[in-house]
Amino acid sequence: MLSSSPLIRTILRSPAAAIVPLLFIFSSCGGSGSAGRFDTGGAQSYQAGTPGFEIETMQGQGDSLSAVDLFLSIPYPSLIFEKTGGVFRSMCEITARFAGSSSSRPPLEVAWPDTTIVDTYEATQGFEPITIQRRIPVPPGSYRVEVTLEDLVDGRKATRVQPVTVIDPLEAGPAIGRISLIARKRDGTTLPQISFFVPQRRDSVDCTVPVYNLPPGRESRIEIRVFLFGGDTTTAVPPYYYSVLPVSMGHAIIDFEKPDTLYRAIRSVTASRRVELLTFRFPPLRRGMARIDCLVSARTASGNDTALFAGRYYSVQGQGFPRPVTLSDLISAVVYIATPEEMSAIREATGGDEQRKRFEDLWLGFGGGDRTRAAGLIRKYYARVAEANRLFTIMREGWRTDRGMLYCVLGPPVEVRNQLDTQTWYYDLGGNAADNTFLFKRILRTGEGLNVEDYVLYRGAGYETFWTRMVAKWRSGEQP
Repeated sequence: MLSSSPLIRTILRSPAAAIVPLLFIFSSCGGSGSAGRFDTGGAQSYQAGTPGFEIETMQGQGDSLSAVDLFLSIPYPSLIFEKTGGVFRSMCEITARFAGSSSSRPPLEVAWPDTTIVDTYEATQGFEPITIQRRIPVPPGSYRVEVTLEDLVDGRKATRVQPVTVIDPLEAGPAIGRISLIARKRDGTTLPQISFFVPQRRDSVDCTVPVYNLPPGRESRIEIRVFLFGGDTTTAVPPYYYSVLPVSMGHAIIDFEKPDTLYRAIRSVTASRRVELLTFRFPPLRRGMARIDCLVSARTASGNDTALFAGRYYSVQGQGFPRPVTLSDLISAVVYIATPEEMSAIREATGGDEQRKRFEDLWLGFGGGDRTRAAGLIRKYYARVAEANRLFTIMREGWRTDRGMLYCVLGPPVEVRNQLDTQTWYYDLGGNAADNTFLFKRILRTGEGLNVEDYVLYRGAGYETFWTRMVAKWRSGEQP
């Protein structure tokens, strides 16, 4: 078992996210970046100095159809906690703004404060995010929901955007709502999946979709399908590697041409009420980019056929994601600071025990043979891996991307600037050192209703000295 190893237990106990807000010396400059992943409430465009969170919006059910259920997922380290009266307290204000498609209707805005109190500092760096749920009454219609979170301790703000449609079942014809995967929390409760990535589970996965105003007394056909798309899962190479092209190509490419069909089910429904909340259970998803399609065929009393469609993308990652929890994941992620010979020696070990020993010996060597020092290195490095996963994952794990590579080795930049189709990371306070200023090209990955941003690094030989020096710090136990 992995847990039998003291050093590996250090990794498994460490917080999943390691951004300490005080590390962010400057807020991002220039443009605010894109809303990010299509039809999600996440931001794939990294911004230093802003709280990280994601949202999910869906029409209320039951007696609250004319309402939106808003869910926020906020990692503990994204907020600043102050110690008062023996406990740690964070305070933020959340503002939800609903802008409709009709210019004659003024936007609806709702704001409320939220306070989180925990007993220990370790809890402020916890793995499970804070989940906030709020039901907001709104008239039927289509909305652009803009949610802003302001940390009341230091005034930092971040905004997420997601569309939502509130259907009036008393007036509308047949309609379909938003597909949701159901996430299970550790205490057994459930809620809609909020993050774009979905950790693999050993048990089955529940999916819900609301369908409105199916013809009463008539049989309607519901079909649901789950597809898995192949794509690039390579690991970023150092910033000084030579390339014929000015940017690395082949990153986060998704093959939409020949998806694998993981699940398909057909169900007949005879509607007895205005809203049918359909639940499907399908086997655990494999790693990769997955899409869920729901198709509804209904025939009205007038004899007309109605076809409805809803789709939803998810990035399916390993168990425990965004934290690496298997020995294989831990070994793979150390590639940025281990030599090729060291990586080969670990991977070629005979049996799991020997592989585990070589992995531990590698970190002990980085710590000069001191287990306490090695444990500190492990905690810091794999916390960065987990945070890179949370920030930059699309098709592949965030730590494998160009930005994830820099984040793991160098930590968060002191300044980030977004300008048109580029993003610049500065690790020099003056912003003038060429060897620790990194320019990324924004590349839009589109296809089959998916629209996501990826950022690839402009590489150059001038980075070699700086990069080698920073890797050497890890290898000598300095924790850059």
